[in-house]
Amino acid sequence: MRSENRLLDLADLAASQWGLFTTAQARTLGFSTQRIARLADHDAIERLRHGVYRISGAPSVPHEQLRAAWLMIEPAVTTGERLDAEHPGVVSHRSAARLHDLGDLDADVMQFSTTGRKQSRLIDVQYRTARAGRERWTLLDGLPVSTVLSTIDDLAADHLDGGHLASVVRDAVTTNLVDTDGLIAVLGQHAHRYGITPGDGAGLLDRLLTEAGIPESTLALSRRLIPGGNITAAATVSS
Repeated sequence: MRSENRLLDLADLAASQWGLFTTAQARTLGFSTQRIARLADHDAIERLRHGVYRISGAPSVPHEQLRAAWLMIEPAVTTGERLDAEHPGVVSHRSAARLHDLGDLDADVMQFSTTGRKQSRLIDVQYRTARAGRERWTLLDGLPVSTVLSTIDDLAADHLDGGHLASVVRDAVTTNLVDTDGLIAVLGQHAHRYGITPGDGAGLLDRLLTEAGIPESTLALSRRLIPGGNITAAATVSS
């Protein structure tokens, strides 16, 4: 394959991956390590992190380092191929909360869930073992991300402190990102971790929303009007 054609193929691949590509992907197109280094030396490509480059001229995209780290979960596989899989490795836990704009959590370490056990030697990347189910993730700006309910489930399973979990739950319900019954069911699995009667998801939801600053009058109105205590609807009524 002529060098010019290889460059076009690389540019086409990067265009489908937010302007990014991995060293492993470039090698499958016939690029040697030395050739990749020369392209970087001549500013034709820009190194983002170990094993990941951006085509020069491609615009920077939001959460670019997170996208680059996601590409490195399976560096030789294209984004399109991975998204066709039932579980492509997803952004999860604190990183997912940040993408969903939930709460105010530190997310300096990028967290991903994969179906098999996987370890990272990088201090800013952490892998967790994923729970089964296609329903546990969704596409968000082209990235596979755990759903809001799954994110809350994962954070509670990690025993995230009550104050931070409260801010995540507050943002989820007041922006109508979750079904209240589903949220109560998820919180019920973790109620005992937070000093609530085991299985009492509604009790834990009340406690978290109170801690997050939802007025008691709003909580009381919700309990009267909406079976299961739909806080979102009540908050709309009271606003």
